[in-house]
Amino acid sequence: MTTRNALFDQPKTLKAIIILFGLFLAILLGADLLIHPHASFTVDGWPQFNPIFGALSGIALPVLSLGLSFLVKSGN
Repeated sequence: MTTRNALFDQPKTLKAIIILFGLFLAILLGADLLIHPHASFTVDGWPQFNPIFGALSGIALPVLSLGLSFLVKSGN
């Protein structure tokens, strides 16, 4: 029986992917520090809006997915 090597089984490939993600993160962080965002809506300008929105989204997504799973389940 032969085993197939998947993409993440090779250490060279995994290291290259981690380096690319790190570079991408550094570019995004640099852009975030250099570009001043302007609020499009009133709530965008509130202090700490982004962390609060992120926390509420993190709570809402699993709850909504659980509700959808009950809705989609068949009666078999």
